[in-house]
Amino acid sequence: MRKIAAILSSILLLALVVTDAQEKTGAKTNDATNEALIANERALQNAVAKADKAAFLSLVLPDGVWATKIGFIPMKLLADGLDDFQLTKWDMVNPHVTRLDENSAIVLYAWRGMGTFHNQPVASTILASTVWTRRGGKWLAVHHQQTDLIQN
Repeated sequence: MRKIAAILSSILLLALVVTDAQEKTGAKTNDATNEALIANERALQNAVAKADKAAFLSLVLPDGVWATKIGFIPMKLLADGLDDFQLTKWDMVNPHVTRLDENSAIVLYAWRGMGTFHNQPVASTILASTVWTRRGGKWLAVHHQQTDLIQN
């Protein structure tokens, strides 16, 4: 019984230390900001799906990169090639925001959908993450990556 009490005490202490560390680093959760970041991520994915260059460029840092199977593509170049995406259906599943500090965060989620990129089928389920940074009061995507999930 003492062993269980010691383990529970250790877990509680660890949770308090982590919470205290997050508060000291300014990585507090802000629900309104998290919701805005998820909305930005949906808008970014929608701009890709609709090949909307203006909307895409309004959401990204032009010098940022989009990681694909064929390599790292600068955001400003990807904007010119959005027509290479032919997405017939897509959705973000279980989006989650991890705040790094008050001006940077990562949005993580599972992307589910159908379509092609460079005339090659995209995986129906992809783990995706986008790093967002706040510049001049506006959140911009600076890096996006995707990992295809293999379905058996």
